[in-house]
Amino acid sequence: MNNSPVVRFAPHLMLIAVIAFTAVCTAAQFWRTDLNWIKIPLSTYLAGPGGVYVRAVYYLMAIALLAFALATYIATTPARRTALGSLLFAAAGLILPVVAITELFHGTPYYGLAHVTHKVTSLATFLWLSFGMLLVSSRWRRDPRMQQGSLPGVVLAWAATFVLWFQVLVSGLPNGLMEKLAIVLILLWLAWAARQLLTAHPKQQRTLGRLGRLG
Repeated sequence: MNNSPVVRFAPHLMLIAVIAFTAVCTAAQFWRTDLNWIKIPLSTYLAGPGGVYVRAVYYLMAIALLAFALATYIATTPARRTALGSLLFAAAGLILPVVAITELFHGTPYYGLAHVTHKVTSLATFLWLSFGMLLVSSRWRRDPRMQQGSLPGVVLAWAATFVLWFQVLVSGLPNGLMEKLAIVLILLWLAWAARQLLTAHPKQQRTLGRLGRLG
């Protein structure tokens, strides 16, 4: 039910995570004057000056994704729930800290293994988030609790997926710019989804209240 404490808590945590992630990672583009933000992916900012702040918002986002995964499942009408979609968000939350930690092994004997692990986990995170976004937003389009205002979520999910696959399939594109564009679209979708959860909750509360008075 939408009355679950998880559904009330998770969207607030997600909004905080989105704001913190956006603020810190945007600031990193300016304090790392030694890096070309158009060519360099965001993961490079996890190590070096200020890397501790970037890693911190990765960890915060990981926690928010775990709570968000459960909230999206509970808040959706049982007939429209997608366990796979929620599991994809949870899986992304579990491996996001691994993405951050692997960048700390530069200059160590374990760098080769860490580099491979980083590439695999970062790609998995993007893919799991994009497919989770598509699944959840498409289910919400047909959910009487969540469908109002759901079109932007579908558009953002498809836009992020298109950018990700465009980057993979088309060579010669600036890696940093394309990756950061995909991240911006994912953050926008997460903020939209958090707002959907917040706006749907009061509606459910009012419905339950009216039913109680009728009883």
